[in-house]
Amino acid sequence: MKTEVKVPLFAEGATKIKINQWLFEVGDKVKAGENLVEATTDKISIHIEAPTSGVLVKKLVEEDDTVLIDQVIAIIADEKED
Repeated sequence: MKTEVKVPLFAEGATKIKINQWLFEVGDKVKAGENLVEATTDKISIHIEAPTSGVLVKKLVEEDDTVLIDQVIAIIADEKED
């Protein structure tokens, strides 16, 4: 099963965020709740967490990209999947 990683609504009125650094590479195992990405707005820094455990199979955005709230930024798959 594949799970989408989305940018959470982290502050009322926020609409976008800048991806600063990926903390995992494609192929890495991740656990639910682990920080996947460091990101910032003009006012705050946040971490985007893995919503589930599995393997990071795809990054849909790059570092320095600006993304919208609720945008899918990565895909995590069960470890059993190819």
